[in-house]
Amino acid sequence: MIDAPRLVLKARRQTQDAVLGETHLISRVTEFLRRSREHLAPQDRVACQIQILETVPSHCGFGSGTQLGLAVASLISRLSGESQVPLPVLARRVQRGMRSAVGLYGFQQGGFLVDGGRLDANQLGTLVARVPFPDEWKFVLAKPVSAAGLSGEAEQSAFARQPPMPSSLTAELCRIVLMDWLPAVIERDFSRCSESMFAFGHAVGDFFTPTQGGVFAHPRMAEWADVIRRQGIEGVAQTSWGPTLAALCDSKTHADQLCRDFRQDPRWSDCTFDVVSPLNHGAQLQVA
Repeated sequence: MIDAPRLVLKARRQTQDAVLGETHLISRVTEFLRRSREHLAPQDRVACQIQILETVPSHCGFGSGTQLGLAVASLISRLSGESQVPLPVLARRVQRGMRSAVGLYGFQQGGFLVDGGRLDANQLGTLVARVPFPDEWKFVLAKPVSAAGLSGEAEQSAFARQPPMPSSLTAELCRIVLMDWLPAVIERDFSRCSESMFAFGHAVGDFFTPTQGGVFAHPRMAEWADVIRRQGIEGVAQTSWGPTLAALCDSKTHADQLCRDFRQDPRWSDCTFDVVSPLNHGAQLQVA
């Protein structure tokens, strides 16, 4: 999990529902509000106003829908007088976590998370590991100014068209995570972590090449990955369906310089670059 971009909502009881903020998100928040409240007893279904103060870009590989859904579900639960509702219950209320539970566990506790998958379609994936990610390491996020990854029906259709992942590839991904990547994070071995991040991302991207057109979903991002790897940056991978790429840097100084170099280069004016930090805690709910 990372600390930016971030989602900030503010809610309060009111005589009738109102959602304020970015227009394109109002309908989504309204729908999550409806789904959350229909699971409550009639006497607990309070009306409220929700303000969208900060948002996470949609369809860029940040899992924005899951974070938004869980945030709304948490707010409605609290305003309705509930306490300590289990994460699986909140997720079911807003129909999130059906494919991967990483975003759910990230909302709850942050950190570096390993989802062990599920045997039953009605269950959430099992969290098999959660460790803090080194705070001193930073990520540079790169994405094209005007591009979006797959989502919604297009994403579901893409998964439906993909053949099952070969057991040999699944085994290799498990080996990378459990024998290289996770130990590297625990031991703060930057070089090994970087190599594992690239190896995992490349293997997954290669499998989804028929759907997304290459190891990376956007040609500019494929070009950027090649450029920075030639500069000696090993750890680069796509976030979900992209098009955002993340490059791992060993310090804020290094990340800031990398970001500054590309921002000042006119050849990369069609892309954005940002430095973000690991997020080792879950969502914060403040009551005023």
